[in-house]
Order: sequence, then structure tokens, then C-alpha cells
Amino acid sequence: MSKIKFTCFGCGCELQNTDPYQKGYTPKVLEHGTILCQRCYRLQNYGDHKDEEFVKPDYKRVFENVINKKCLILYVIDLFSVEASMIRDLFPFIQDCPILVIANKRDILPKSINDDKLKQFIYNKFKMEGLNIKGIICSSAFKNYNIDEIIEACNELRYGKDIYIVGASSVGKSSLINVLLKNIKNETRDLISTSPYPGTTIATITIPLDNKSKIYDTPGIVLPNSMYYCMEKSVLKLIIPKSEIKPITYQLNPKQSVFMGGICRFDFEEGSRSGFTFYMSNNVELHRTKLEKASTVFDSLVSQGKIKPISGKITSSASLVKHDFILPNDRVDIAILGLGWISVKGCGQKISVWAPEGVSIVIRPAEI
Repeated sequence: MSKIKFTCFGCGCELQNTDPYQKGYTPKVLEHGTILCQRCYRLQNYGDHKDEEFVKPDYKRVFENVINKKCLILYVIDLFSVEASMIRDLFPFIQDCPILVIANKRDILPKSINDDKLKQFIYNKFKMEGLNIKGIICSSAFKNYNIDEIIEACNELRYGKDIYIVGASSVGKSSLINVLLKNIKNETRDLISTSPYPGTTIATITIPLDNKSKIYDTPGIVLPNSMYYCMEKSVLKLIIPKSEIKPITYQLNPKQSVFMGGICRFDFEEGSRSGFTFYMSNNVELHRTKLEKASTVFDSLVSQGKIKPISGKITSSASLVKHDFILPNDRVDIAILGLGWISVKGCGQKISVWAPEGVSIVIRPAEI
């Protein structure tokens, strides 16, 4: 007789009670019922989230049933960090399935922004990737925003089949699932593990939806060109917004710089006086100075701990990589993956962004 396997409802890992240093460990006897591994128990009850190595999921194995059954895909993205939500390695496995995009964390962006404008921005993103989506719903798992609309759309689009929820780490997949579980009649009252930090869901989690179908929470990945990948948990705690962001606009003359905490720097090198609006977590301190003394001031603020956040990986301007751009004649965003973006009316200005090594900077049409 084959051994019965038990999985943690919080993260999806196979449970074991032999090695406390391996994933899925629990000191409990594995007999029956819903059990959390020690990691998820500590996460759910104490908010204890240790630094862990990020592992890329085996998409071919995870989605082999999806390809055959053409199940409904709920693709969750983070409205605050759209570029860090696009997992291109995943697209070939879901392109033939019905896809409903959930633009999550709507509560993070200013209330004055029109949802239709956000949906058009997201639609253009997916169109550029060659994915034919069935719809877009702006949502907030935290505020229970448009949850009924998601449930209604799922019932219309899934045709009695399973639902696979996919997305990058930190887009709010697990929080969204927990809200759905509270609103859909299903066979469990347990909630899966959530955290503001990447890497919470390690393996696919199966949740009964009805007698014939299930919801699958698939593990997300952290894109290697994102702040989420290279920064410590102490930094992520500050750069991942937890409440509505308050944009800050600087009217800058050429040869001025703005620091984004002690982890990033923006230089306005050449061009006419322009308004640059910074959309970032309220916990990221901004500091304006003259370009000629930017490196000296940045190094001083970091060394004395007078700006936040500060990373142990960034000790001076020399720790950052410089990216140079000439802006097009259009309203654009200068997106720093995982940190936020800077919005400006482009007119040929020459700018530079200094970011941690490996972090991508994207010039895109304005989101807002």
C-alpha cells in the first residue's frame, strides 16, 4: 500500500515530520485534517517570514492539466508594479486558455484614478504580449473591492471547469484567494498563508470549489530584474506599499537629482524645466539635491542612516548601476521594477536612473 501524502494548506508543500530544516516540516502526527507546516504556522500566527531562496516553478508540470482541459486562468497582476507582474515564461502554457486578468491592489493607487483608464493600460500590456484575454477586473483583496464581479465572471467563463490562479510573487494571489473563499461556498474554511514578501506559496495548493471542480493556487516567481529579487526583507517592508500612495511632484531644473531612499537615484541632466511625479510607497523618503554634489550627498545620507530605506547591499552611489535615457515626446512613466515609477511629460529630456545591479528600468506609456 502506498504511503498517503499530506500537503500544507498554507504553502502547498508536502508535509514531513522528520527534518525541521527542510520544507514542509511539522512536529504534528500526520493522520488527518488540515495541517500547516511549521513555517506557515509561524507566518500566519506571528508574521515570521525568514529569507528563503527563490525557486522557479516547473511550469510544464504545473500546467499540464490546464493545457489539456483549457481551464479558466485568473491572471493576477499588481497595479503598483505591472512590469514585475508579467511572467513571460508562463505565457506559452496558458495562451490557449480563457484568461481573466485581475488587476489587484487597486486600493494602493489614488482613488481619483479612473478604473477604465487602468484597464486600458493593462489591456495594451497583454496585447503586446500576444495574449487574448477575456476581460479585466480592477480589484482589491484588502478592501474586498469587486470580489462579487470576479466570482460572477468566473462562473460565466469556467464552464464548470477548474480555476487556476497564476501570477508573480507579491501580486496578492493568496490574499485574493482567501477573500474568494470567504465569498464562495466551498468545502473548506481554512485560509492559505499570505505575506507581503515574495515566496510564500512554494507549491501548488488545491482548494475544493464544488463536487466536480477545484481552485489551484500556483506558486509565483520573483522576476530576477525586480527590486523584490535583490533587496532584503527589511527593505521590502518599506518599498511594498500597504496603503494608498501619495504621489509627490517635483518641478525640476536640469542638473538636479532626487534620491529614492538609499537604494535608487534619479538625475535630470538636460532639458527644459519639467514636473516629475514620483509614485512610490509612502515609506520611501525622497531627497532633492544638485546633480554636481549628488554622489557626495547620497553617500553621506546612506553612511549616516539619515534616509530610508537603506540596504546593506548599497553602501554608496558606486554600488548602483547608471541607466541613461532620452525621453520621447509623450507622457511617459519611468518604471523602476518593484519600486514604483516617475511620471513626466516627455519632450526630449536627458535623464539617468541609478538602481541596484540587475534591476530593470522601463520607459512606458503613462499608466495614469
